[in-house]
Amino acid sequence: MGWIDWTIMITTIIIGIILTIVVMLQSSKDSQSSITGSNTFYGSNKSKTLDGVLSKYTVVLAIIFCILCFLTTVAILK
Repeated sequence: MGWIDWTIMITTIIIGIILTIVVMLQSSKDSQSSITGSNTFYGSNKSKTLDGVLSKYTVVLAIIFCILCFLTTVAILK
């Protein structure tokens, strides 16, 4: 295994740890959000809050993690 394979594997582990931390930082979704809907001030400005930012980071990190897992599998099988 070359240095590229090791770099991909180490990056996958680091992204996995960061993704776990970002998911744990998010607040739990209460049933209150389904009652109030998106017509409230919080619902319309959710992307500017910490939960909105963490939600976007979660999606981006999850996509990167899936791509890195695929690349790691290809590197191992090569």
